Amino acid sequence: MNGSYSRVRGCSWFHGHGYGCGIRAGLNKHTDSLSKALKERNSNYNEVKRYIDVYSASSVIGFSDKDLLHVSNLYAQAHDIWLHTKEALLKCKSEHCFTSLPQLKKQVEAYSNFLSSVAALARSKWTEFNLKMMGTGFCILVLSLFVHIFTIKKLDKLCSFCLPHGGKFVISFEAIFAYAAVLIRAFSFLSNSFILEEGKVASFLLATAGMLQLRHAIVKKKMLVEGFLFVLVVPLLRFGIELGQSKQAVNSLFLKSFPSWTIGIDEATNLWIYVADILSFLALTILAYILYKSISYSSCQGIFKYVVVGSIFASFLIALAWAFDGDLFSPSTMVVDIKAYWIPRIIYVIGLLQLLLLAISQLCGKEKTSGWEEDTIVKATAMLSAWSSTIIILSGKQGPLFALAAVIQGWCIVRLILSKPRAKDDCTESSISYSSPVTKWSLLAVCLFFCTGHWCAFDGLRYAAAFVGFEEFNLFRQAVLLTIDTFGFSHILPVMGLPLLVAFRRPEVQAEKRKQLFFFQLCQVYLIYGLIMATTMTLTIICVTIQRRHLMVWGLFAPKFVFDAVGLLLTDFFICFASLYYFA
Repeated sequence: MNGSYSRVRGCSWFHGHGYGCGIRAGLNKHTDSLSKALKERNSNYNEVKRYIDVYSASSVIGFSDKDLLHVSNLYAQAHDIWLHTKEALLKCKSEHCFTSLPQLKKQVEAYSNFLSSVAALARSKWTEFNLKMMGTGFCILVLSLFVHIFTIKKLDKLCSFCLPHGGKFVISFEAIFAYAAVLIRAFSFLSNSFILEEGKVASFLLATAGMLQLRHAIVKKKMLVEGFLFVLVVPLLRFGIELGQSKQAVNSLFLKSFPSWTIGIDEATNLWIYVADILSFLALTILAYILYKSISYSSCQGIFKYVVVGSIFASFLIALAWAFDGDLFSPSTMVVDIKAYWIPRIIYVIGLLQLLLLAISQLCGKEKTSGWEEDTIVKATAMLSAWSSTIIILSGKQGPLFALAAVIQGWCIVRLILSKPRAKDDCTESSISYSSPVTKWSLLAVCLFFCTGHWCAFDGLRYAAAFVGFEEFNLFRQAVLLTIDTFGFSHILPVMGLPLLVAFRRPEVQAEKRKQLFFFQLCQVYLIYGLIMATTMTLTIICVTIQRRHLMVWGLFAPKFVFDAVGLLLTDFFICFASLYYFA
């Protein structure tokens, strides 16, 4: 009994209590855990310092000398404290363990100060967002939406003065669906999954609008062929979107004909390559035939006729370049130079000459036809043909297929407008009557963007298109070619072709009011199209603002914002360009 008491008392060090051995064993165990945790924290602290040093040495921007000096001082201070802390931890196993607690607290504070300072410095350099400027930009864009709406409604009143019938204004179900489709697509940008599937969402909305139009055509028994044709082409666009959004596979033989598409084909099987070549040549031939017929069946004369003939000749050159890719010609140096350099350059020169001729016709003002509607159709045909050759040669063999699909869909949209005559006892506002076709026009443009192998990411740019016809690098030239390839089908051609929606619809009004009504509606169509683009851009800004701290902000949301911003600027630029061209 006395021996046991002596052993307990000998171990006792905590105020002389008899349970000191248990407490001492527990403190030793706790000290070991604390020592291990501090060593891990010290390793993390050293890794952060090494990262800052390597980043500052390798980065072009880096950190300022003042910031680096401040971080280094905190690092040195924490390191000195760590040396004393290790000594204190070694002494902690003695009976005076609690004397090391202030030292441990000082060490933790040193670590926290260093890491907090580095985090604040990195956040200020890498993730700095100017919320005031972001809010200012958002308010400006919202203000532009109200300006668009106000101007469209003002033009509605001006158009109503030119119309011979009166009555109550009515709104159709298709117009309601058009408004809903724009909002659905715009609000879908708040989800990263829907941004990834943007092309599929646009094709679904376009197919839904086509089904509603087909139902109307069946009920009225008018424009049935156009309704069915519009619905049948949408699945082909959907198929193109599926392949266009796929990552490019180097080993795919299909890329020989369609560089932006991916499909698994056995190397011994050349059937699909031959089919793709035949379809491309066939589509190019049909496009050239359509241009030829546009000369025959319209009053396209003078400069406009020469512009269209130039596009037909450019189509022949494109077919010749593709023929050189086959096995009929030997791969000599002369053939390679003609195919790779001279033919694309000749097509670029033809396109520039066509635009120059159209500018001369505007300055001279002599190329007028019998009516404003007919004149607009001729001018739109000439302008579209002037841009199409360059866009097709940059897009590769997939270009004619999607150009033909765009022509078919555009023709169906224009024709289906004529299936809705006005009733005598009501008056549909001009903006309501054009809301559905303009919405389908914009959805078609979105589908064409993704069909041609693009997506809203910087690796979605087809950089090879910038070197079609050239081998050496020139920043301005390559930037222009890459821009035309990226936004040609989705922005340039749709904006320049919008007047066709108004030109084919000839209301029964007095002759003196017909010209006035035509230009009011033409302005309104462009404003509606600009409103759709501005609405989607506004929701993109909201999405980027909300998701600015998201993991995918730089990989998904920021590129989407850049593409939409550039697209909106190009749309506004070409709307201004089209206004000078069509309204002069």
